[in-house]
Amino acid sequence: MDDRSLTVGTDGACLGNPGPAGWAWVDEHGSYHSSGLAIGTNNIAELRAVLDALLDHPDVPQLVIQIDSTYARDCSTTWRAGWQRNGMRNSKRQPVKNAAIIEAIWAALDTRGGAVEFVKVPGHDPGNQFPLNTAADILANDAAEQAAAGRHEATTTTIDRSSVKPRQTEFRNRCVAQTATDQDIHRRDNRNNHTQGHS
Repeated sequence: MDDRSLTVGTDGACLGNPGPAGWAWVDEHGSYHSSGLAIGTNNIAELRAVLDALLDHPDVPQLVIQIDSTYARDCSTTWRAGWQRNGMRNSKRQPVKNAAIIEAIWAALDTRGGAVEFVKVPGHDPGNQFPLNTAADILANDAAEQAAAGRHEATTTTIDRSSVKPRQTEFRNRCVAQTATDQDIHRRDNRNNHTQGHS
């Protein structure tokens, strides 16, 4: 691992959308920062996770942000030039939503001495190929639940990444069920092929 590089996973969550929101980043060493908001949206939470990741690592020469939100990634990168050119209005000539957070992200990017790379990863990945994002998902949901209970203070500590497992979600359950079905079909086809080979 390059000592100059640090990888963090980010994620946001919202109970109701709008509703109590939470977000978090988790780095490869298990350190994390999570926080919440009494009323927010999923997009706000995703953006706040990116902003905290940038503000909390100002001196990392190469920051890699694993992110499952295409919206938050593109707000931070792809859409910037057009929005600035159009006075923070989108392609429909409407004011860009969440502009204050987005501009804060841009300012954090501009004042960094090092590079930032955004890496798109799948959300709620049942295979847990990106455990940093899995951990951020769990912590973001915890933060949203804390916000719903009236407790939305920021938390900065560490997590045992070896104990992190993907949350049970409808998406994950569908994936697991589909995988099991595919495996059953594959086994049945193999049995049929084996039987035909001896007929």
